[in-house]
Amino acid sequence: MEVRRQVLAGLAISAGALSACKKVTASSDNDRIAGAMEAGGRLLGEQDLEEALVGSSYLGTGGGGSLAEARKLIASDLAAGHRFSALPVSGLADDDRVACPYGLASLAPPNEEMSARLNALGDKTGEPVQAAFETLEAHINQKFAGVILGEIGPLSLAEGLSIAARLGVPALDADTVGRAVPEINQHSVKVAGIPLTPIGAATPFGDEIVVGRLGDPTRGEDILRSIAVVSDVCGVADSPITGKQAKQSGTLVTDSLSLSMSIGAAVREAKAAGGDPIEAARAAGDGYLLFTGTVSDTKWSDEDGFLVGEVLIKGEGGFAGQSLKTEVKNEHLLARKDGRVLATCPDPISIIDLETAEGIGNPDYTNGQQVAVLGFRCDPLWRTEAGLAVFSPRYFGYDLEYVPIEKLVSQSADHSSTS
Repeated sequence: MEVRRQVLAGLAISAGALSACKKVTASSDNDRIAGAMEAGGRLLGEQDLEEALVGSSYLGTGGGGSLAEARKLIASDLAAGHRFSALPVSGLADDDRVACPYGLASLAPPNEEMSARLNALGDKTGEPVQAAFETLEAHINQKFAGVILGEIGPLSLAEGLSIAARLGVPALDADTVGRAVPEINQHSVKVAGIPLTPIGAATPFGDEIVVGRLGDPTRGEDILRSIAVVSDVCGVADSPITGKQAKQSGTLVTDSLSLSMSIGAAVREAKAAGGDPIEAARAAGDGYLLFTGTVSDTKWSDEDGFLVGEVLIKGEGGFAGQSLKTEVKNEHLLARKDGRVLATCPDPISIIDLETAEGIGNPDYTNGQQVAVLGFRCDPLWRTEAGLAVFSPRYFGYDLEYVPIEKLVSQSADHSSTS
């Protein structure tokens, strides 16, 4: 999972900001959630949230953060009485505004001198992500109607839902990717050609910043990261798009929260009925079983803050005598069976633990672990020229053109039948 999307991990969970998070007024909370219900939204209960998290582990492609940490975060919010709600993009009025809030942490811990300076300043904000969200609201002089989820992966999804619940607004049934991704460039709003600005930012020390314009879209993370470096953490809210923009095809990946919940529900129901939960999840996501076997080896390294490596799987059952390798940059980018490309980004590739029927986060594998490898079709926006320019094998340095997973799977089947 790309560090930019770690909304609360390290920022709130480790630093304790969750317990200090200030609450919006009850009237504001009730008004915005009630409005969402009238516009076709729904309240999310404990089972809904658990199903969403499990489903997101299938779509997270090995990234998007820990499922265990995601469950802890949601359980903490439920225990605190926070209400979760979701709103379809179609429920937005054209003149509504929504934004994507997240936390940005420094890639390196502060040195002793900087730590002493920050400690002397003291925590004046309480919760910088909420402060950034409210700073952006004040700048545009409009309350946001909901929160855009950053990406679909266990902790990423939990963090987006948690922020929405704590702010007293619904989470949109939409995100900017439809899966988890390594970089900020894989961002649907950017691909749609809509500026991420103005961007609100806040530090724990009472600093509130608005980035009004970027000379180049790639400068956004550089500027915000520099704030995080001198503050250890920085709350951010970007992409303050209108309801009209959000509803335009290609701006957001819509219904991604619903898809996660459907996959998670299929897993739960299959387990309860004594069925095959992984097959149920595959069917719910209209995906493909790419491989089954045992993990035989993994290789990992840290390259410029990214987890880079590979997972090797020895085939079993119908795949006996074959091998599969996935290549990873935070998330699985490619899968090769016996050296032949079987699936590539932007199509999601996930490795599922056969015992738990939950997606495995990179790099949490053990040799001999029994797994299934599933693939799904990406959202159509990533198959456009603009989408593939920032999310394709060639973008990540592979000498490969993107071929849709359905075509690669068919070619693999034809090859197997003739070999």
